[in-house]
Formats: sequence, C-alpha cells, structure tokens
Amino acid sequence: MSDSSAPSSPGIIHEFPRDRIQEHINGSARTNLSPMYIPPPYLPGGKRALSGVSIRAFGLGIALGISTVLTLELAYWGNGLWRAPCFIATLAIFHYLEFDMTARYNPPDASISSFLLLSNGIGYAAAHASATLELLIRYWLYSDYAPRWLGLPFHIPRILPSIPTSITVGLGATLIVVGQLVRSAAMRQAKTNFNHVVQWTKKADHVLVTGGVYAFSRHPSYFGFFWWGLGTQLLLGNRICFVIYAVVLWKFFHHRIIHEERHLVSFFAEDYIDYRKRVPVRIPFIR
Repeated sequence: MSDSSAPSSPGIIHEFPRDRIQEHINGSARTNLSPMYIPPPYLPGGKRALSGVSIRAFGLGIALGISTVLTLELAYWGNGLWRAPCFIATLAIFHYLEFDMTARYNPPDASISSFLLLSNGIGYAAAHASATLELLIRYWLYSDYAPRWLGLPFHIPRILPSIPTSITVGLGATLIVVGQLVRSAAMRQAKTNFNHVVQWTKKADHVLVTGGVYAFSRHPSYFGFFWWGLGTQLLLGNRICFVIYAVVLWKFFHHRIIHEERHLVSFFAEDYIDYRKRVPVRIPFIR
C-alpha cells in the first residue's frame, strides 16, 4: 500500500509528519524523506477506502450487539418479537463475513462492495423489509403481547394450521448455520478463484476447484445462500415470505448458474463438463 517511488498512475503523494519526528528521535541527519504514495482507491471515497471499511464494520458490530441483547431480552420474557432483532443479527453476521472471507482469502478483490450491503440492489433490501413486515403484521394480528391500542375491533381467524415454534426455529437456525458455514468454506477454499461477480474472462491464475465443499456441491456458495435465506424465513415464522424467497432465490440461481457455467465450460472445457456431470448443485430441481 506504500511505495517510495511514484507510479505512473495518478495518486496522492503525502509526507507524514510522524516520519520526520521519528527521524529526529533517532538522531538521523537525513532531511529528505521519500514521500509515501497512497493509491486513490484507499483514500476516503474510494472503492477500497479503509475509512469506508471501518465504518461499515463498526456499524455491523453495533447492529449485532444491540440485536443480540434485544433478542435475549425479548426471548427471556416470552415475547415473539425476539425474531426481528435475531434476523437483524443474522444479517449483520452474514454481511461481515462476506467482507472478512474476501479480505482473508481473496485480498486482491476485497473492497467496500464485498460487504454486499448495497451492491445486491433494491430487490435485496425489499425482500428483507418484506420479511420483517410480515413478522410485525402477524404479531399485530395474533400475538397476546400486542398492546390493546394496536388491536383490531374484530378477530381475523388463522387460515393455516399453526406449527410448533420449536420446529420452525430449530430447523431455521440449522439451515442458517449450515448455509453460512458452507458459503464461508466455499470462499475460503476457492481463494482468488472466488468472485461475487460472474467472470467473463479467465485470469491467468484461475484454476478449477473441485475438492472440499466443491466435491459436495459444484456451487457451494449458492447452495449456502439458498438454504440460509430459507432458514431466515423459518426462523421468523414467515409463511408467505418463505414461499416468495424460495421462488425468487431458485429463479435467480437457476439463471445465474446457467449463465456462469457457459463461461466455466469455455475456461476449463472437458474438465468442467466432467465435473458438472459428477457433482450436483444440491439446490432442488437445478442440475
């Protein structure tokens, strides 16, 4: 990140006062110090700005801490709204790990967008907002803990039979943990071969990874996110959003896998074709 020689690309040349102070302390007679070159992407406002990384990590940490406390407090008192802060905590962990795994195992591609906070588009935010809204509406209509001033003057009967909370919460939490672990393991094992964006051209160091979780699923990061997403809706107890999430995620990954594998076949030819025949995706109805 620092270089004593100024490169050909435009950047910022900066002399840090602490360098001169250190020279004075050490008794050095040198007065001409080599300036430090800071690449523009690392400066505030750049796509790799360290200040941008720190503020996002700080915000996710605050969200995780507050949400965890609220989850435990509401669950202790038996209030069903504990699911809302638990959902936020789950999202905070997911987005932090997206950047952390990229920074650790694929540092050349690590940037602010690796958090995936805004780069997934408005549809991603709308999906999570809808999931939270369904939980709040269900709480408003059926919870015994809802304030009386929020109650309706008439009763709305449940259309579908209720499912024990222990089943939905247990299964949802399991899918979330398994999905997150598989996705993070995929990023760790693929290293620089992993990218959040479908690659159109093959890099010189791009290799086909077929071991570890890639021997279980040929797209383990998609497998992980698919089941992670459905797990969040089971945890929330959402029936409508569970169906919507399943349909939207399936269509998204089905289209993306077809598109991505065209490029992978062009990159690795028969090696990838044999791998595709041998290893499934493990998302239902996607071969």
